[in-house]
Amino acid sequence: MDPLSHALVGLSLFGMQHAPALSNPACVGAVIGAIAPDFDIAARIKGDYVYLKHHRVETHSFPGIMALSLLITLTLSLFYHNFFFREVFFWTLIGGVSHTALDILNSYGASILYPLNRKKYTLNLLMIYDPILILMNVYIIFFGKRNFVENILLLIFFGVYVMGRRYFRNRLRILLETKYDRDFKKLELMPSTFNPLKWDFIVETESYFYVGEINSLSYNTNSVRELKKVENPIIQKSLKEELGMYFKSFTPFFHVDVMEKGKERIQVKMTDLRYRMKNQFMHHAFFHYNKVDGNLINSNFLPFSSDKKLKIYENNQ
Repeated sequence: MDPLSHALVGLSLFGMQHAPALSNPACVGAVIGAIAPDFDIAARIKGDYVYLKHHRVETHSFPGIMALSLLITLTLSLFYHNFFFREVFFWTLIGGVSHTALDILNSYGASILYPLNRKKYTLNLLMIYDPILILMNVYIIFFGKRNFVENILLLIFFGVYVMGRRYFRNRLRILLETKYDRDFKKLELMPSTFNPLKWDFIVETESYFYVGEINSLSYNTNSVRELKKVENPIIQKSLKEELGMYFKSFTPFFHVDVMEKGKERIQVKMTDLRYRMKNQFMHHAFFHYNKVDGNLINSNFLPFSSDKKLKIYENNQ
């Protein structure tokens, strides 16, 4: 979820009971708390490789949210005279919890159980820029205080919206399973980045990965890529390299291709199938091996764009 949506949710949750105001430290705590888990962007100082390894992990877990909420509350206490610690901590914590909850509702997920495990839990229901969520929050913030019944109705409305998204997702899942029934293995359905009526899908069969879009009303499908699986012992070797282990933990859906690069090199290319921009995949990993002795020459991680190349390993011998 984008930072603006997180901030609006934190402010609107506070606004369901109190009039939002910068003079109220609890209100400020709710907004900062709702953004704070994304402070892990500071890891980007060490590069995208480190950032993506830690994004939505430590700061999005229960211990992380508690620690951030306490730190924010202590910091705010330095700037406000009329300060009720428990109240400010409570609303800051509510903001932090709302952040992780929303991240679980979208397609990237969050490692809420860290440090027990680093698995990112996701329900794949809401868009990163969800228009219904944004409009609902704007209404709560700018149209005054409501009574208890009205607030309950708003929460029910949001619950119905989420359940409706889940219904359509399950319906589309059945249709795609039927379409690829021949040798179907695994399927992932994710909300589109910008279109509320579309869903992105990845279907894994015995021989192919099919990546495309499906409309939740018309059920029309648009195939983006059809990627044939490749079998080669060097793939397993690549998955045991530092970058290979990282990439496998980074995404549950990736395609691997093996190509000859001239007479001396073999290239292994891993592609994360989850995220696309203009139908181009965003995250890749490349490995180059010596064709004679099979040793790794170099490995590079390309996050977000093919223009970015992060060197992970270089054999200088």
